[in-house]
Amino acid sequence: MRRLLVLVGLLVLTAGAALAQGEFPKVETSPAFMFIRNNPNLSNQFVIQNPIAGQPPVNITGANDFNCAGGGGTIAYNLTSLIGIAADMGGCKYFGTTVAAGNKISGSQFTYLFGPRLTFRNSSPFRPFFELNFGGDRLSVTCQNSATACVNATGGNTYSKNAFAMTVGGGFDIQLTKKISLRPVQAEYLYTRFGNQCALSVCNNNNNQNSFRLKSGIVVAWGSKASN
Repeated sequence: MRRLLVLVGLLVLTAGAALAQGEFPKVETSPAFMFIRNNPNLSNQFVIQNPIAGQPPVNITGANDFNCAGGGGTIAYNLTSLIGIAADMGGCKYFGTTVAAGNKISGSQFTYLFGPRLTFRNSSPFRPFFELNFGGDRLSVTCQNSATACVNATGGNTYSKNAFAMTVGGGFDIQLTKKISLRPVQAEYLYTRFGNQCALSVCNNNNNQNSFRLKSGIVVAWGSKASN
């Protein structure tokens, strides 16, 4: 009889552990720090008129990348323990930024993206995930130097535009409690199509921009569902 009771107890404990491992949160929210390394895909060579009469134009080499730091958040609804749908929004400010012949710029960037996510859950607190998102990117830039050497050819020194955006990448979470997890890193390739068509030689008529996005934060779980 004692052996039978011990066996039943072990079966109950095993079933409880299996049920716990089969549970997953209905909703996960993730406030996070966000960093974007933008590559505007402009020409590194910028041609200006030589101030000395009769002399050929001057080629000036400028930086082609700029940094953007800020924050944002993600909300994900989990259909199963593996498959979820996430909405991702975030904004950042440019810093330490020069483009095209050393012109300093300031501005901001806002991304709004949606797509599927795969999260690999098991008894371990380590949970990697991968996702693919589609949406848009709002870019606002102000040139602090010569307007004629900035990113637009309108005679002004500001540029704002919405464009198609896509991210693909992933990261991992470390579960600390049933409700709270740490997301040390989420690294993604960021693709945008702002277009580089303008009358200035800094533009190379290549519509594509290939950038890098990095996020880090915490994850808060809401509700729970049992795996089928």
